[in-house]
Amino acid sequence: MRKAVGITVAAAAVGALAGLGAWLWRRFGPGTYARFDTMFGKARVYHVLDDAGRPVRLLEVGGIVHSGTYIDERYTDLVFEYLKRYDLMFEGGHPIRHVLVLGCGGYDYPEHLVAHHPEVAVDAVEIDPAITAIARQYFFLDRVIEEYETDQTGRLNLICDDALEFLTSSDKRYDAIVNDTFDAGTPPAHLTTPAFAVTVRDHLAPGGLYLTNVVSALEGPGSSFLHEQTTMLESVFGNRNVRVIPCATDTLAEADNVIVVASRPAQEGVSDSAGAIPDLHIG
Repeated sequence: MRKAVGITVAAAAVGALAGLGAWLWRRFGPGTYARFDTMFGKARVYHVLDDAGRPVRLLEVGGIVHSGTYIDERYTDLVFEYLKRYDLMFEGGHPIRHVLVLGCGGYDYPEHLVAHHPEVAVDAVEIDPAITAIARQYFFLDRVIEEYETDQTGRLNLICDDALEFLTSSDKRYDAIVNDTFDAGTPPAHLTTPAFAVTVRDHLAPGGLYLTNVVSALEGPGSSFLHEQTTMLESVFGNRNVRVIPCATDTLAEADNVIVVASRPAQEGVSDSAGAIPDLHIG
């Protein structure tokens, strides 16, 4: 779940921070805050400053950064640019009410949905209970559950399961399914197959969107995995129903986060063109 974002470890400029962020920075600095064992290797939580000088708490698993959160009143705002791309689902012309998130890490995106999209209910699937425990303690998951009363409203359901096993055992359909599953820095092989894509498609409501994070170059030798995944999704969803949305375009030959979006036609049995993904504002 590599994050494409400018985060710099800066030990100076502590005096420029205020409130909770400044206290945390002085108390813990840029070093490790806590260490854990997870299904995917050693994990650590630590603090850095983003490019604007704001303190950010990061979750690193197996040497790869998986999640980040602001540690002040902006704790439900998204730190990483690629996560913000997922919000393109709300610009596709199809109402989004039920969202499935596969692979949650620090629960950045489920928390964002709960806080900023009150019309949405989220099923959040995370296979590793240790990761969820870290999110509860260090990434404000418990605070979101309490503040937004999700236990009472049912707007955030925490599910400990493998993504494919959950989908196989469920008959629920979603308006959007977000796939951010990684084994440290590598996507699980069984979640990149045509069989998995078919399972995802079958759990989308008509007009629903599948959004998956692919770490790949956009062109050149490093782009083969992206092309493989795009071709595979086109074979399942239809050629006109798949779009590639880069998070950065200044380094096309270098690996970065790329969001691939596939749509299920609003009407079954119609041509691909009728179900094509509408133009989304990438901005």
